[in-house]
Formats: sequence, structure tokens, C-alpha cells
Amino acid sequence: MLALGTMATQIARDGAEAQTTQTKLGARSLSWAGNLLAVGIFLPAALRPALSVRPSAGATAALVFSAVALVAFLLATTLLNQALLRGRLRAEIRRNNLAAGLIAAAHAVATGNVAAHCFAADSLANLPVGAVFFGVSEVALVVLSLLFRALTAYADDQEILGENMAAAISYSGLLVALSLVVGHAADGAFVGWIPALRSFALFLLCALLLYPVRQVVVARLLLGLPVTWRGGALDRAIAQDRSWLVSCVEAAGYLASAFLLTGLV
Repeated sequence: MLALGTMATQIARDGAEAQTTQTKLGARSLSWAGNLLAVGIFLPAALRPALSVRPSAGATAALVFSAVALVAFLLATTLLNQALLRGRLRAEIRRNNLAAGLIAAAHAVATGNVAAHCFAADSLANLPVGAVFFGVSEVALVVLSLLFRALTAYADDQEILGENMAAAISYSGLLVALSLVVGHAADGAFVGWIPALRSFALFLLCALLLYPVRQVVVARLLLGLPVTWRGGALDRAIAQDRSWLVSCVEAAGYLASAFLLTGLV
């Protein structure tokens, strides 16, 4: 009996230690998972064009595109992480704030999406164009996300500091959806800076459709909430009730709309 009791105690202790380790690594694991997913998105896009056109001669171009895409991805992701929460995102991840970990993952995936569109070419001559459009696209992504989140009645940064996963899911879904739209806007043959930038700006207007999708399709049709153009039951469900269900439906609405827009246009 004593041996069985000792064994049970040891098993319980090991289980508690394992659970503590998993808990401590939660936010960091989410962040690294986002980085891994992002690399899986943009690396094949950077390698494939040059290798598929001329496998041997294109190897150098493919490697250069991949290296530049990786550096641009790391720089842009770092800047995004530093900008949110006034540079406190990394500290929140170390504190094991899961909401912060999810936001860092979303930053990585969104940046990876944009990089996959901007650094996919078969000639090094197109590299400067891709680099410029990556920078323009990242600025557009940040501006659109800030404008969009300004329309909600709650402050995303404060909700994330308060470990509100519902708000983090909502923000992440929006950012990734916007990155799909922005990345698609950067696609297409380059025929000159004026036509390219005009086409880019015009397609970005499609991102404005995500807001009525949130307020009408998600709130009213999917969740049965009253329609309001700002605040309302949807914002309360995320900020006050911290409903994962509501935020997951909202994120799915954003992503479905982005896939529909980029698939049709």
C-alpha cells in the first residue's frame, strides 16, 4: 500500500509539473507556431517561380528571393510586435499571456501572406518592385487594421493586456483576412508604377466590405444580434462576456469574405 501511495504521488507530481510546463510555454508556443506557419506560406511562393521556369539557372534567383523574403518577414513582424501594446507584446508573451501569443502568431501569418505575394517572381529584375510593394502593403495592412478596429467600442490593446482571448481571436481573424486582400492587391504583372499603385489602391477598397460583413452578416444573420453600426451586442460579447464562440464566428466571417473577394476578383 505504501508503494502504491508513493507511486500515485509521483504520478500526480509529474502530471502537475507537465501541466505547469505546458502552461508556461503556451503563449510562446502560439507565437512560434505562427512563425512556422508563415514560413510555410511564403517560402514555397518565393522558391517556386524561378525554379519552375529554369531549375538550374533559377536556383540563385530563388535563393535570393527567399533570403530577402525571410529578412523582410522578420523585420516587418518585429515592427508589428513592437508597435502593438507600445512594445509590451514580448513581455506579455513571457508572462504567458495567451492573447498576446495569439496576436504575435497573427502578425506572423499576416506578414507571411503579404510576403508570399510580393516576393514571388522568376527574375531578380523584379526584386526591387517586390520589395517596394511589400513595404507599401505592410503599411496598408497596418492602416486598414487601425481604421477598422477604431470602429469597435472597445480598445484592443487593453483587452489583450487583460488576457481577453476573444478579442485576440477577433483581431487575429481581421488581420489575416486583411492580409489576404492586401496581398491579392499586390498581385499582377508590373506595367509601371502609376498603373500598379492605382490598381493596388482600388482593390484595397474591397477591404471596406469587411465591416458590413461584421455588423450585418456575422452579428445579425449568424449570431442573431441586433444590427448596429458601432458597438452593440457584438462588441459587448467580445469585450465583456469574452465569448470565444462569438469571436470565432466573427473571425470566420472575415476570412470567408476575404477568400470570396480574392477568389472572384
